Amino acid sequence: MGRKASKALENIYYMARFNAAKKDSTFTSREKTSRRLGIERSRLARIELGIITPYAEEILVMAKNYDAMYLADSYCENICPIGKQRVLASLANSPAANESLERLALGFLSSVQSIDDITEKLINISKDGSVTNNEFESFHEVLVSMNSLSQNIKNIKEWILSDPSLKAKFYNDIKDV
Repeated sequence: MGRKASKALENIYYMARFNAAKKDSTFTSREKTSRRLGIERSRLARIELGIITPYAEEILVMAKNYDAMYLADSYCENICPIGKQRVLASLANSPAANESLERLALGFLSSVQSIDDITEKLINISKDGSVTNNEFESFHEVLVSMNSLSQNIKNIKEWILSDPSLKAKFYNDIKDV
């Protein structure tokens, strides 16, 4: 793309097109993009500037062409009344979304500090290819630590997904939550 549209830099639709332009030069301009998507250029500009809300059909076309399915997810979670209601219900049940990033990071760091100990125990247990009776307690400690680490990672991913602007930027990296 030639130059960034400074007024649209925080817009999810503009950023999706900008990222798609890295792989396909068709998306470097609104003119070429509008022809490819079948959305009028001025309408695309208003969508990217946040002046108007795109239709669901336009979201689907952009998501498919830009290879950015998070646009559809974002639409469902933030614009569609049914989707918004479902998201609010699931977030109310997600403890991670209600935690601060600092608290989640501390939980993660606490789990990570035990990695060396877990690694050593796992190596000692697995040397002979089986878990013997006297290794059950150590193996249990390894599994508990692994579960704790996994849960802390999941909590941070959920926290990211609960913020629409972060989700737009990192969705492809963490969509397996």
